Amino acid sequence: MKLSMPRRGSETNYTVHSGLLIGAAFASLLVNWACSSDKKATDTPAGSFDASGGSSAGGAADVGGTIAQIGTTSSGGSVSAAGATGVGGARSLGGGSGTGCTGSFEAIQDTTGLCVANIVTITGDAGDAGIPDYGIDATEVTQGQYDDWLLSNPEKPPSTDKSCGWNTSFAEQATGYTGVDAEHHPVVNVDWCDARAYCSAVGKRLCGAIEGGSVEFSASYADASSSQWYRVCSSAGTLTFPYGNSYEASNCNGATVIDARQNMQVGSLRQCVASASGYAGVYDLSGNVSEWEDSCESSGQLAFCRLRGGSFYSGDGDSLACNSDMYDNRNGVSVNVGFRCCSFNPSP
Repeated sequence: MKLSMPRRGSETNYTVHSGLLIGAAFASLLVNWACSSDKKATDTPAGSFDASGGSSAGGAADVGGTIAQIGTTSSGGSVSAAGATGVGGARSLGGGSGTGCTGSFEAIQDTTGLCVANIVTITGDAGDAGIPDYGIDATEVTQGQYDDWLLSNPEKPPSTDKSCGWNTSFAEQATGYTGVDAEHHPVVNVDWCDARAYCSAVGKRLCGAIEGGSVEFSASYADASSSQWYRVCSSAGTLTFPYGNSYEASNCNGATVIDARQNMQVGSLRQCVASASGYAGVYDLSGNVSEWEDSCESSGQLAFCRLRGGSFYSGDGDSLACNSDMYDNRNGVSVNVGFRCCSFNPSP
């Protein structure tokens, strides 16, 4: 499998943020791609960044003899949602087998007719008195679900939208997973604005603050009383990983699980799930693909927005923990970054 990773230019990019110098590590091992895009007007630094100073993507993957650049790509060319058409409305990008909305964690939504991820109600435990219940997708949004939405010709954000008015296409910026049952693998190569638009269109929201709005970017990223995503992953701050406090390399899809380093079908690793009472039934919060969160430093196109959970490129427990702190530009896209949705209403 060849990973298509468009990137503008061939120079090594560096970004200084909060006193940290973050580079595109191991640049000599990467193949740089030059391309242009009508969607992204500016370059994005190579790599999804770990706020502790390291690159969360790290390294290069050799798949079938082709060395592909990993990490967050910049303004890659748009790829249309072509590919196999599934029975039941869901479609995959790039030629999956196409079996429709048949996954164990998805269903046709009554209000939109779209195939969407099932939502899990988060009630918490007795110690959570006063924190409202809310919903979160049982899995990351899949290629089939996302491409089903694209076929509905969603309305683009108005130019007056300070955060996303520049975004003129929601299509994935490069090809994701193309193997068997691709439509049940997480959608990738989408930016923060794409993720926000999808969640809104299906009556949900990009996971953010429990009480509403965005999680303050400068605040603690490990605050179970403010972040919808972190509260579930950590079972209200009591666990380091969704499955417990001890790192188990085989539980979730990190770099040590699959030699080829690729994403897996959502929910397929049954040990990679939150199981504590009040938080149970949410899969792949650690590994598989990193997930955009509604937590950005400003409204600009190049503003940093938080990424959660690590991905299949993450090689250790620290980068796969619930409190792993990563971020990328709002317009950044990557082969190892996707998203899931949350809701105020436990069952929208």
